Amino acid sequence: MHRKVRPFFVAQAQGAIGDGAGYVALLLLAYDRLGSAWAATALTLADFGPAMLLGPLLGALVDRHGRLRSAIVSDLIRAVAFAGLLFVHNAAGMIALALLAGVGTALFRPAIGALLPTLTTKEQLGPANALVSMLRDGGQLLGPALAAGLLLIAGPETVLGFNAVTFVLSALLLTRLRGHVRPVAPASADEPPRVRLVLADARTRVLMITSGVVTLAGGTLNVSELALSQHDLQAGGTGLALLIGAMGVGLTVGSGLGGESRDLLGLVLVTAGMIGAALAPVLALAVAAFAVLGVGNGIFIVSNRVMLQRHVAEHLHGRAFGLVSAFDSWGICAAVVLGGALVATTGARPTLALAGGAMALIALISRRALKTGATPLALATA
Repeated sequence: MHRKVRPFFVAQAQGAIGDGAGYVALLLLAYDRLGSAWAATALTLADFGPAMLLGPLLGALVDRHGRLRSAIVSDLIRAVAFAGLLFVHNAAGMIALALLAGVGTALFRPAIGALLPTLTTKEQLGPANALVSMLRDGGQLLGPALAAGLLLIAGPETVLGFNAVTFVLSALLLTRLRGHVRPVAPASADEPPRVRLVLADARTRVLMITSGVVTLAGGTLNVSELALSQHDLQAGGTGLALLIGAMGVGLTVGSGLGGESRDLLGLVLVTAGMIGAALAPVLALAVAAFAVLGVGNGIFIVSNRVMLQRHVAEHLHGRAFGLVSAFDSWGICAAVVLGGALVATTGARPTLALAGGAMALIALISRRALKTGATPLALATA
């Protein structure tokens, strides 16, 4: 990548580390101050709520007011929110600030998805997306480890303060990109840039719906992994940590392998990983299955993103990624509810097997839909 756009990638790397550390600290702070696991749950849901409800609107703001400006504003919003959490101790105030941070995150996702193509060439778009995803995933691995070290010598407030500082630094780094962002061709006079124009294209609908449904099916893993490690494998806390770590490493590796039209490979690996985890008789095989699953997930995420950037008109990128963020956020929340119900009634292994089968079906339907131009839902009901 050209050295003039390196601040963008540095901002992503250090911001991801701070974000990973801040997530741990936020949950601990909520539990310590409010004394309830439900408080931590409310703060977690507050992070997804704005994207679920406001994703398309915030994506439209990105298209209207500029990608770089929106990315900078999103970092400043989150810096204010996490700094405010250092001084607000009541439940209502903490949830309000968590919602504010969620708004910043919901604005950040379409801003970055739309900004990246204006910083690189078409030939470098795949590697650039892979690098961003690797930096984000790597930060999510390193962040909790950093938080663990800081919590040995300080409280969660210190970690949250560190997270706020990383967002300020990210905003400052992004300001150095001014003058290096390629202008986006405006919409034609007879083509108003609205959300319905994004959804009017069948291929775009396929990519978005597939992303949301994959998130829903894959999100059941977050509920199943605890029951699998503790009940089925009798592996204790160490086993759970190994499963999560293997998934994180695989995700980072898979992000580096992602590229245009590799989404099917990603879905096949996710399917294999889920079914392998469901059948694994011992911890070592389950860890290997989680690693494969992570690789597949990383490949799919990057591939889906690159195809959207190449297929959707640039002046609609903000709206497109705002919609994807909304689909994915709804998928995550639905996965928590559905996955919890399935694990409670059938157990972890049947839940993982069912999710793996659903993922295989998604792969077949989406591949056919991308070739024919029909939406996955239309094909599934045909």
